[in-house]
Amino acid sequence: MSKNKPPFFFSATQSVDNRLGDIFNFTWASYAGLRELWWQIRGFHAEHPELKPKSIEEKFVRRIPPPGGVDVKRMFLDRSWEQHEQEFCKQIIFEVCTLFEGWAERICEDVFTSSASAGNAKSLQFPTSTKNGQVLGVQKVVDHANTGRSNLMYNEFFPSISSSNLNSWSDLDDNLRAYRYFKECRNAMIHSGGEVSQKIIDARSELELAQASGVASFSGGFLITPQNVGEPINLEIRDVILFSTVVRRTIFTLDAALSVSNACELLLEEKLRDLIATASKWQQLPTEPSKLEQRCHRMLSACNVPEPVDIKNVMSWMRSKALI
Repeated sequence: MSKNKPPFFFSATQSVDNRLGDIFNFTWASYAGLRELWWQIRGFHAEHPELKPKSIEEKFVRRIPPPGGVDVKRMFLDRSWEQHEQEFCKQIIFEVCTLFEGWAERICEDVFTSSASAGNAKSLQFPTSTKNGQVLGVQKVVDHANTGRSNLMYNEFFPSISSSNLNSWSDLDDNLRAYRYFKECRNAMIHSGGEVSQKIIDARSELELAQASGVASFSGGFLITPQNVGEPINLEIRDVILFSTVVRRTIFTLDAALSVSNACELLLEEKLRDLIATASKWQQLPTEPSKLEQRCHRMLSACNVPEPVDIKNVMSWMRSKALI
């Protein structure tokens, strides 16, 4: 039995998780490099105030020629480190929101019909609410996935996926309240010149109420800097880091919640058929029961599928589909 089975079902989840790791590796390397250069240039300028910015640029930047020009005065002498941190916050929010939106679209394309996919992808970005007796938001999408629930996926794979320490079903709506606050900040940065809107104020109030109730996913808690309509958006880098963690938890939680759909059983069958077509070792299977069971485990592992509760039940299903 493989010990490297993933704690998720959808390939899009792995892709986004990898991308989040890449983003933060690059961001923190950039943060450290800029911070060090910012300190050096400001320290050097304090000792040699008579030097013009061009001379400072030649000393510090010429060694590693950038692909474009660097305005030393603006970037290092006039701009505070807090201003640079705001830029890092903005970049992280843009990346994380874009990744979550793209993930939701890909997952919904896998699970739902084309007519329902786009609407469900949008609904996944909102906490549960009701209007005129109808359930809206994330719960609407989860309910839709469960209307055609696969017994195989629910009984054999959902238990291991949902047991991941990143799964936070009880906090899902509150996690999405956090997402809405930072998403509204991003929207204002794009459409309103980076000024606080009433939507941001409202989303902040929702997040404050959620945090006051105690949310396990909000480890350490958001600082949630007070803001007023019309003022420039002001963010704490610690909050943005926590926001990214909350989005990651949300993705893993929804991966589990949507994996029970009949469409996911079809995806699993497709993954296995594609694997079998790649090599004879997946076509010419051993007849001895224990060896066949081991081979089936390896087939699931090769498909990057979570560990089932009982491999024998999955093997019975595989036989019914003429996969083994």
